[in-house]
Amino acid sequence: MTIGRILYLDAFDSFSNNIISLLVNSLPVTVECIKINDARFVFNDDAFKNFLNKFDGVVAGAGPGHPENADDVGLIGKLWEHAVEIRLPVLGICLGFQSLMLHLGAAVERLEQPRHGLVRHLTHCGRDLFEGMDEIEATQYHSLHVKLSKGSVGEISQQLWQPSRSCKEVVPLAWDLSDASNGPVLMAARHCHLPFWGVQYHPESICSGGGPQLVQRWWNMAHGARQGLLPSTFMVPNHVLGLKAAGKSSRACGTVQWKAISLHEMVDIAIIVEAMREDQECEFILLESGSRDGRPINAETGRFSIIGLPTKSAKQLRWSARDSIFTVEADGTFLTTKRLDVREAFTELQDIVSQHKAEGGAADIPFWGGLVGYISYEAGLRTIDVHPAADSDAKPDMWFVMVERSIVVDHVSGAVHVQSLIEDDEVWLRGTEARLLALTGPSTGNCERVGEVEQSYVVSELVQNEYCRKVEVCQEQLRAGESYELCLTDQTLIANSTNPWTLYQHLRLDNPAPFGAYFHLGDSSSVYNLDIISSSPERFLSWSRQGRCQFRPIKGTVKKSNGTTRAKAEKLLSSEKERAENLMIVDLIRHDLNGVEGVRNVTVPKLMQVEEYSTVFQLVSVIEGDLNNSTPGISALVASLPPGSMTGAPKKRSCELLKSIEGVDKPRGLYSGVLGYLDVGGGGDFSVIIRTAFRWAEEGFWRVGAGGAVTALSEPLAEWEEMLAKRQSLLELLVG
Repeated sequence: MTIGRILYLDAFDSFSNNIISLLVNSLPVTVECIKINDARFVFNDDAFKNFLNKFDGVVAGAGPGHPENADDVGLIGKLWEHAVEIRLPVLGICLGFQSLMLHLGAAVERLEQPRHGLVRHLTHCGRDLFEGMDEIEATQYHSLHVKLSKGSVGEISQQLWQPSRSCKEVVPLAWDLSDASNGPVLMAARHCHLPFWGVQYHPESICSGGGPQLVQRWWNMAHGARQGLLPSTFMVPNHVLGLKAAGKSSRACGTVQWKAISLHEMVDIAIIVEAMREDQECEFILLESGSRDGRPINAETGRFSIIGLPTKSAKQLRWSARDSIFTVEADGTFLTTKRLDVREAFTELQDIVSQHKAEGGAADIPFWGGLVGYISYEAGLRTIDVHPAADSDAKPDMWFVMVERSIVVDHVSGAVHVQSLIEDDEVWLRGTEARLLALTGPSTGNCERVGEVEQSYVVSELVQNEYCRKVEVCQEQLRAGESYELCLTDQTLIANSTNPWTLYQHLRLDNPAPFGAYFHLGDSSSVYNLDIISSSPERFLSWSRQGRCQFRPIKGTVKKSNGTTRAKAEKLLSSEKERAENLMIVDLIRHDLNGVEGVRNVTVPKLMQVEEYSTVFQLVSVIEGDLNNSTPGISALVASLPPGSMTGAPKKRSCELLKSIEGVDKPRGLYSGVLGYLDVGGGGDFSVIIRTAFRWAEEGFWRVGAGGAVTALSEPLAEWEEMLAKRQSLLELLVG
């Protein structure tokens, strides 16, 4: 069978890789992707035409903006005349569809009410693209719509399937007739005789029906019936290529030394930490899975707690988005200082982990040792070529510590694993085992052991009117078609001199979460010193040693208050607004994961289900996929930053807008970044840095970020109240 070639024109959308995946999984084709501003063709029409001749069809993709704006459509605007000349079949999706219709004489105007993440019934003609299809539910992501006629709604509804007087070459194929405020909205059409088709909705969305059948019908009509469709690979666009697997290290693979201990009773994590601090050379690092009444808050994501015990000679790896300087330091001595772009910095992290690669640890323990640290929001921006907000100095936007000694507690089985990557470390292992066996304590933290929280004051706080105004600015951008969803955030600054470990102990008791964390990075000789206390409920990304990836985005929040039952929360979170927020991020993450070279089997095993936490109910989805043996998990990490649940979609345009709206001089810093580990056995796990406070010693105050996803359906006051609910536990802790 002959394999066809399709060109995909990417208009910087955050769903493009899902469309590419739909094409290659449904058709016997390869797909090559180029950006709409590809420098080879923007000013060279002949070169673009010659390039198009290599393909059997083109898909003009979705994206932000307006089709009348040449910068927003780029090469899509040049496509139509060339495609006519060489009779090249084209399928336009969303922005690509609007561009086609504009070229054929239609108007493209704003909807009365934008339709972002909304799923609606499609009224189709039952022929052409939709031949043989039953009823279809279609996901919409658009603020603009195609208008074929200047007639009234009543006149249009009488001739849904006929070309209009002003657009005689356009044959309507599908409509959305469900919205009284917007009236009939054209959802699909074709040219009356040229091989040009287009759809306004997103057939690749997880909630759209009939996507494979639609692209198969397009392909078959354009090129004749094709039998025995075969699976094929596709060419990934350059901007989403994964990192190369690190080369083989000259050092032999190490061995994890470990001991499993069964304590007579489950000892609280804080008691273990206190016991280990006595002889610890450096400050410990804690990644804690919170519990309530002796059980994990979420056994699926919060089964293990990790106490990292770095030695004085442990490597410290830092990189700054401001000056691109990457440093490796150990025991106060700089081992490496060099200028690297963000992807080179991630390659360095992967190389360090590979140099310490080890085997022989307990198979069911996810962390044997490795790099533990964070990646800031601004570092994430660099991965999508967005210049971050200005900062006064070059604070580390990545900071990782090599942890070679650790204690891992399994909260389900009760087992405690003592581990070391250091050769001949039996003395430490035996000593730690004896110390743990000697411990006794309650199954939960004892408040009497925790110090008092000292008096504090707010340095800078959010203002309701200003925040609501920013919500309205976001919505204006949504109505203009610049974004589908914008995750607006802000920070509260609080001065509090309480010992950070004391603060964390209060936080873990009052608001336990699957991804609790306590970090103190730096010491008296360091340029930077940082404290982090976190009670994040949200996993960003994990991957197993076998390459199984999982994302768990949270979008949709209901504050717990008197009378807020789970049933009531589920009803509130089933609203169209909340589900639209979550759906957009699910589709965005599917795009991110589909863009990783070597990924396969991207699925959504859990879609928009309610989970309960200490202070809120939240709407959670799960996206999973498999990496091949040659693709390191860090490739999926790099391809997915910054977290889509903290940006909106399309990600790049949304982040650019948010920088302007939130303030070009107000970097988010750690907030909205990710925190976790890269395991020497090949796995990794990172949470989203939310419900988190962090403090740079030189600043002297704690930063607490909070925000929420703004959609066209948002109410400014409700967004303000949701933001307050998300910062509540930390504000109560730090301010009282």
